[in-house]
Formats: sequence, C-alpha cells, structure tokens
Amino acid sequence: MIRTFLTWLLLAGVAATLAACCGSVSCDCQDGSADAVTLRFDLDSAQGGTGFTSAALDSIYLRRVPLNTTQQLKTDSVLLVRPRSTPGLPLVINRNRPFPPNGTRKLSEYRYVIRLAGQGTQYSIDQIQLAGNFRADGCCTCYRNTKKIVHFRNRLYDQTVPGQNDVVISR
Repeated sequence: MIRTFLTWLLLAGVAATLAACCGSVSCDCQDGSADAVTLRFDLDSAQGGTGFTSAALDSIYLRRVPLNTTQQLKTDSVLLVRPRSTPGLPLVINRNRPFPPNGTRKLSEYRYVIRLAGQGTQYSIDQIQLAGNFRADGCCTCYRNTKKIVHFRNRLYDQTVPGQNDVVISR
C-alpha cells in the first residue's frame, strides 16, 4: 500500500515539474504570417513603362471569392486606402489581414481579385497552394509553412521562402 502511494507521489512530482518547466517558457513562434502572400506593384510608369503612378495605388479594391461555392461562404471585399508617400509598400494578404478571419478557412480556399480605384483593369490570384506542419521544440509547438505557390496571370510564384519571389503586378 505504501509502495503504491509513493509511486503515485513520485509520478505527481514529475508531472508537476514538467508542467512548471513548460509553463514558464514563452513561445515566440512568429508563425502568424507563415502563409501570407506578398504582392508588389511595378512603379516604373515613366515614358510608357508598365508600372503605376503613386496616385493610381492610393486606393485598392480587394475582393475574396470562395472557391467552393457549395459551402455557405460569402464574397468579402475591402477598400485599402494607402498614403501616396509610400507606393512601394507591398500588399500582404494573410489569414487575418486585410480581411477578418473566417473561422478556420485558409487563404487557399479563396480566389482574390485586385482592382485599382479609377481603373477598369482587374488582376486575379486564381489559386494559392499551401502546405505546412507543426513542429515541436521542447515545450513549444509552432506552425511552419512548407509550400506556398501563388497562381497569378498563368504564372506560378513560389513564395515558400519569405521575402523571395513576390508577385509583381504591372499594367
């Protein structure tokens, strides 16, 4: 009887020690933008260039359309107003920016349409392919993106490595 009590006491002590160790560790995964898609606008508009002026980029209309129409998801849209002094800032589409999160839906479950205010041309991101997994390191479990492919204008952009191969939108 005493041996059973001591065994339980030892197990409780080990569990409490492990819980205290992991409870005091702050996890800074920085995985909130792991699936984010980055778009840049070509700014070379001088003398017949294919880029845009800063005035053309001050208001951007962005719409997300669900790919699976059998689900009861609705089309969302947002108007982004950007200061003319920062036309080179990228447009980042993430799970919670610029649209609010929609449950557990991922970026890859939508098609995105971009239209500049005052212009009739629209640009479409037809598909985003995402893959990732969770990796544990001691007490922390963080999400890591392992595949991020953006389909834009019949071309594939591999953005798996952050900051590389951004989609560049030109006229």
